Amino acid sequence: MPALASHVASSASTGDSVRQLEADVRRALLSEEGLDIASLVVRRLPNGVCLEGVIRVNSDDVDVCKAVRQLAGVGDVRNHLVVCWNCPDPGTSPIEDSIF
Repeated sequence: MPALASHVASSASTGDSVRQLEADVRRALLSEEGLDIASLVVRRLPNGVCLEGVIRVNSDDVDVCKAVRQLAGVGDVRNHLVVCWNCPDPGTSPIEDSIF
C-alpha cells in the first residue's frame, strides 16, 4: 500500500507541475502584443513543450516559440498551433451568405 500512496502523491505533483507549465505558457503567449488564445493544449517533452490549439494573431511580429523558450526548463518548442491571422473575434461580426 505505501508504494501506491507514493505513486498517487507523485502523480498529483506531476499533474500540478503540468498545470503550472500550461499556466506559464499561456501567460507568456498572452504577453505577446496582438495574440489571443482560442484554445491551448501544452504537452511536456523531455527538453521542452509541444503546443496544440488555435491562436488569433493581429500582428506580423509575433514569435510564439521565442516567447515560450523564455520559460525556465523550456528548450525545445514544437509548435502545432493553428494560426488565424487578422481574424475577427468569434461572434463579433455577422456572417455573410455570399461567403459560402
